[in-house]
Amino acid sequence: MTDLSPEGIVRGYFAALNARDYARAAGGIAEHCRWESVATGGVHTGPGAIVTGLREFVASFPDWNAQMLNVVSSGPFVVVEWEVSGTFKHLFRGREPNHRKFVRRGCAVAEVEAGRIVRYRDYYDRLTFHQQLDLIDLLPLAAGGNAA
Repeated sequence: MTDLSPEGIVRGYFAALNARDYARAAGGIAEHCRWESVATGGVHTGPGAIVTGLREFVASFPDWNAQMLNVVSSGPFVVVEWEVSGTFKHLFRGREPNHRKFVRRGCAVAEVEAGRIVRYRDYYDRLTFHQQLDLIDLLPLAAGGNAA
């Protein structure tokens, strides 16, 4: 039986991504969902744009996997501490693959209404991710001259 609670919707979304079932993942996202990567400032709206972005990332890191380490929910809000990992095997942002692995931990805050994710915010450390992949030069420089 499918769990339609906010936590169940978010758990189902993570499971769909790990299974590469993008249609099922998109089905859990509202048409007006605002998806923010707080670390990059990137925003996607709606299941099409969100799933396209995820597909592009997974294409570069085909063994990508997301583990839900801790989940806390209250009403429509679900907070997930996650850990993702992958190996850089295909072109990523114009860079040739170097077969380096990454492990990145972060936290997501999802808001669920009527069985769909309506807002999602990801928080994580970009610097560590880029260092692990030897892609530090892809990060923009902050005003003080340090990689952000």
